[in-house]
Amino acid sequence: MLIRDLRLPGADPSSHPAPVSLRAEDGLITAIGADLRPRDGEEVHEAAGALAVPGLWDHHVHAGQTAQGYSRLDTAGLASVDEVLRAVASALTERESAGTPQERLEALVGFGHRLVDLAGEPTVAALDAVCGPDLPVVLIGGDAHHAWMSSAALRGLGLAPRRGIVAEDEWFDAVVHLDDLPGVARRLEAGIVQMQEDALASGIVGITDMEWATNWELWQRRSPRIRVRTATYASGLAGVPGPTGTPLGDSGLVTMGPLKVIADGSLGSRSAYCRHPYAFSGETGAEPLGGGYGVLSPMAEDLASLLEQAATRGLEAAVHAIGDAAVSLVLDAFAARGGRGGRIEHAQLLADEDVTRMAALGIRASVQPAHLLDDRDPTEDVWPEDTACAYRFRDLLDAGVPLLMGSDSPVAPVDPWLAMSAAVHRSADAREAWFPAQQLQPREALAASTNGIAELAVGGPADLLLLPEDVFAPVPRGAGGLMEEAAAREAALRLRSVRPLATVLAGTVAFSR
Repeated sequence: MLIRDLRLPGADPSSHPAPVSLRAEDGLITAIGADLRPRDGEEVHEAAGALAVPGLWDHHVHAGQTAQGYSRLDTAGLASVDEVLRAVASALTERESAGTPQERLEALVGFGHRLVDLAGEPTVAALDAVCGPDLPVVLIGGDAHHAWMSSAALRGLGLAPRRGIVAEDEWFDAVVHLDDLPGVARRLEAGIVQMQEDALASGIVGITDMEWATNWELWQRRSPRIRVRTATYASGLAGVPGPTGTPLGDSGLVTMGPLKVIADGSLGSRSAYCRHPYAFSGETGAEPLGGGYGVLSPMAEDLASLLEQAATRGLEAAVHAIGDAAVSLVLDAFAARGGRGGRIEHAQLLADEDVTRMAALGIRASVQPAHLLDDRDPTEDVWPEDTACAYRFRDLLDAGVPLLMGSDSPVAPVDPWLAMSAAVHRSADAREAWFPAQQLQPREALAASTNGIAELAVGGPADLLLLPEDVFAPVPRGAGGLMEEAAAREAALRLRSVRPLATVLAGTVAFSR
């Protein structure tokens, strides 16, 4: 394929009178230049002056949960238990009037509410009063660390009766069997197809799938449209088909990814493991799971052994750690194992010394900038002593820690432009940037959103997207060295408004407007 008349980031059109073209062969870029001419029979794509940048990656996606989201009840933003119950009742009424007899018996799955924002106590009895004793209802928290279930859902997933929610490791074990509930599996694969189409439309050419499932088997049975790295959890180590990077299936798009280990909880469920205790306003039920400091997963006790098993199998280790105390323990385990490399997923709250240690150990930070848009106020409420230590993107980058940006979808949308804009401006509303010293320049946010590819070059993969304009110009800095507020806000708005003209994957146009 030959893509004609394109621009590269930062190029001044007045200094390049001749158009720049790019040739792709066998999935690789084989030539970039102003004098390339079509060969006989060669496919030609006219870029019409569009900007070409490397294809984007979402480095942390739960593909199954994301796919199910296309048919789930949205409970995001609901502020009380009563509001959630009314939403469930409304969804069931609509289903009764418009659904087929089969659909009326299927499980209702919701997603989005956050315990940290929810007034009242979510109880099984309250949910049963709305849905009845026989209908499975599973309401997954917006951080994916807990679920509020009906009695029928608890029975269907083999869980013991209880008063309240199912959380942390008990939930992670249960979610693997969610498609045992009626109707869930049917909606999953249709959602997988739609997720990939939407990803390509946003410029994403690849994801790392962190779903709680045997991902390497599932993706070999699918028809992938994008590149996929398939993670495994400790329970699947014995069946892993090879080291990280091992090709899987015949598509050429799926490879083995990392070993995923969860070390602690999350801010949204008040369960991230922290050095300082959580602060509370005194409302009923405000105490976090596991006590005032959050919780460690049982997996954290076996972390050294799991890291060794990963190394033996040639698997990169990707360890979930949100609280600063959890991050410190994870870095201790990486240091004890020796060698360099690995990922910390989220790295949301970081002590100064651990930013430095991550760089020294060669650990990459897999971060989700869009989360800070929702977490800004809760962070100040429950981590008042450590607010400045949250989402330290600039500190990490300046220390030499590579950033991998993603969504943790369905916690945030699979939308790289939302993530980049959040990293650049750090505000979701009219307020000024939250801790502006941690802002990234647009070009830095782009670099963290690719597969480690800083620029399109001969010999690299022919994964790229075409944009109508260059939205990566540097944001000017003021006298104090910080980005100018108005300019950063404008840069973020430009990023959020991007709609790629085309996405090229392995030298083939996979999406075009």
